[in-house]
Amino acid sequence: MTAVEIEKLLEPVFANEGMELVDLRMGRYGHKTNMQFFIERLEGRVTLDDCEKMSEKIGAAIDVNNAIDGAYVMEVSSPGVDRILKNEGHFRKFAGERIKVRLKLPKDGSRNFQGILKGFEDGNILLSDGINNYSFGLSDIEEARINPA
Repeated sequence: MTAVEIEKLLEPVFANEGMELVDLRMGRYGHKTNMQFFIERLEGRVTLDDCEKMSEKIGAAIDVNNAIDGAYVMEVSSPGVDRILKNEGHFRKFAGERIKVRLKLPKDGSRNFQGILKGFEDGNILLSDGINNYSFGLSDIEEARINPA
């Protein structure tokens, strides 16, 4: 299964636990599939116990549904202070925060922007660097993260 298919498979698991899958990174490590799950509570902070509990639930769902061929390695953790922002909900939740954005293609001669996330409107994130205001479509963004610096 692809990362998108696994995310879809796990939606009910996360919903039942009051959690959100912030990001899933998949790759190969030797002959094993390597999966990193970054999770967040819908209310409050993720604890080590949350990560352990979700690791068991995720592993069970993957195994029962034969979602991964062969052996796999799995890691479950919080998204950290420089957490990734991927969807409308993330951009709405973190409005007012300082963020970094890397675009897929250059805009105004650059792919990298940072500033204050002003919000989300009409499918676009709104960003201000204090001098200029920018609007980027979600589909134009390669990666966006909180910039705690």
